[in-house]
Amino acid sequence: MSDFDTARDGGGLWGFANRLLILLIVLALLAGAGLSYLPLIQQNRGMRVELETKRALLSALQAEHRRLQTQVNALQNDPKAVERAAREQGVARPGETIIRFEPQR
Repeated sequence: MSDFDTARDGGGLWGFANRLLILLIVLALLAGAGLSYLPLIQQNRGMRVELETKRALLSALQAEHRRLQTQVNALQNDPKAVERAAREQGVARPGETIIRFEPQR
């Protein structure tokens, strides 16, 4: 058996060394690829957190908008709502007396 036959069979120390070297090269390439994508992964994670924060803010603003829209509709269509809002602002009808109570100190 010649050295050529041993190398072709993949046996011996050189065959093992070649397989080990190829494995190490593949692992190094995979590690390099993973490390090159690490900043993108971290940026993606940060953007997801920001997106969730903005979604929560949007939801709160939409709820506030619905509340205000309901209030506007009531003020446009309900005279009692207009009177209630005016009284909350301290407005009285002619001839009425406004009595304000100050909190005790």
